[in-house]
Amino acid sequence: MKIRLMEVGPLCTNCYLAENEETKQAVLVDPGDDGDRIMDVVKKYGLTIDAILLTHGHADHISGLKEVREGTKAKVYIAAGDADRLTHSTSMFFPGPAKNYGAADVIVKDGDEFEAAGLRFKVLATPGHTPGGVCYVVEDAVFCGDTIFAESIGRTDLPGGNYKELLQSIKEKILPLKDDMMLLPGHGPATNVGWERKRNPFLQ
Repeated sequence: MKIRLMEVGPLCTNCYLAENEETKQAVLVDPGDDGDRIMDVVKKYGLTIDAILLTHGHADHISGLKEVREGTKAKVYIAAGDADRLTHSTSMFFPGPAKNYGAADVIVKDGDEFEAAGLRFKVLATPGHTPGGVCYVVEDAVFCGDTIFAESIGRTDLPGGNYKELLQSIKEKILPLKDDMMLLPGHGPATNVGWERKRNPFLQ
């Protein structure tokens, strides 16, 4: 598996491509904006997108969904708690009319396992940043959205956020993973479980 990172949108959201190097199929995670640019990268590397995984439904993680969905015809995955955000998306940072990206194709829940692009994914429900926040585990990596960052955690002061619930999610779902499991957050640099267990001030 090869992971490609693109920073998209005004909030510098991390959009990822998890590529199966043998088949040139890939999974797209959190197309937060700049859908046309994302599609340019997909075409540049000759990839076929097999699935679009959403860690949660905030606008800065889904604003490029229309272009990539139309360009790839791939199924969209999200958890039930955030599914309605796809059909009524608003942003407190950039006010404007609600947007409709269309309903998800697949509703995921904690413990689900599925194959996409020849890669095996497992879903970890990690509510707290949003009610439907999830992480996707594949091989030695976790696409963790805004659940946890390098020495920080997701904000919980937005509608649907819950600080206690987020800490519980991290401690019960993320920290039990092996130390060298790579954490790929929705913003900022990558980190790993062992580092966050020892150095994240919110988890001490």
